[in-house]
This record gives sequence, structure tokens and C-alpha cells, in this order.
Amino acid sequence: MNEIKATDIAGHPLQIGNFVEYANTGTRGNVTEIISDDEGTWALIDKTDLYYKTEILKVVNKVTEKELEERIFSREEINEALEKHKEASKAEMSDVSVESGG
Repeated sequence: MNEIKATDIAGHPLQIGNFVEYANTGTRGNVTEIISDDEGTWALIDKTDLYYKTEILKVVNKVTEKELEERIFSREEINEALEKHKEASKAEMSDVSVESGG
């Protein structure tokens, strides 16, 4: 049997055992099978037990439970993050294009 050559949305090689994400729903899981038919190449994802077209999947790093744990931030870290957000969202307001309707 010939090995099926498959790539993800970014053109990276896709193989059985890769951890992938389906961007439309955020579904993540391991590729357990790769098949090909008249409509394209498909990867079976263990979490849903569904086949997804390989060109819409993205190979991602597996997130460990430790990375998802709650983190305690210091007051300085929070203030810094808020300041960055404030700076990024500043938009100069102008009344140049304001028209009255009357």
C-alpha cells in the first residue's frame, strides 16, 4: 500500500500522530488515519472520530495541562498589560467628516 502524502493549511507535512486543529471550530486532536478519495485527502481526528480535509487542518503544538493552569499576576504586570492595551486602542478622533442631518 502506498503512503499518502498530505499537507496542512500551511503546507506542512501531515502524518499520523500529528496534533492538529480545525480552525473553524477550534477542535483539536491527534490524526489517527489518513485516506484519499475522489474528493481529496482526509484525516481522521481522534477527539471527534470525524474525517477532516487535510488542507483545512493546521499542525499545532500540543498544550499541556500545566500551560492551562491559573496564573497569578502582580499588580505591575496587570498595569503594564492595561497600558499596552490602552496604547494599542488609541484612535485619534476627528469631526472633519461629521455631517449634521437637518
